[in-house]
Amino acid sequence: MIIALILVTLIFFVSASLVGGDWSMDGSYALRLVLVSFMAVLVIPLLRNIASEADFGDLGLLFAFVVLVVVVRFVLVEELPVSDDWAASLVISFLGVILIYLVEEIAQRFFDIRMLAIF
Repeated sequence: MIIALILVTLIFFVSASLVGGDWSMDGSYALRLVLVSFMAVLVIPLLRNIASEADFGDLGLLFAFVVLVVVVRFVLVEELPVSDDWAASLVISFLGVILIYLVEEIAQRFFDIRMLAIF
C-alpha cells in the first residue's frame, strides 16, 4: 500500500507539473500531493466499490472520478499557477487516472505483478 501511495504521488506530481508548468515542490505542495494520492488509493476505490455494490454499475466509476476532480480542485490546484481552476483539476485528474492505468498495465504485462492492486 505504501508503494502504491508513493507511485500515485509521483504520478499526480507529473500530471500537475504538466498542467501547471512548474516542476518545483515545497513542503506544503508535497503534503497536498500525498493527501490527493491517499484519496486516490484508498477512499475513491472504496466509494467506487460501495456504488458498485449498490447496483449502480459503471456509475460508481464515474462518481469516483468526479470525487477525484473535486479533491484535486480544492486540495492540489490551489498551489498551481493556472487561470481556470476547474479545467486544470479536470485535466490533472484525467492525466492521473490515465497514467495510473498505464503503469498498472505495464507492470502487469512485463513483470506479471499488480502494482496498484486496488485499481
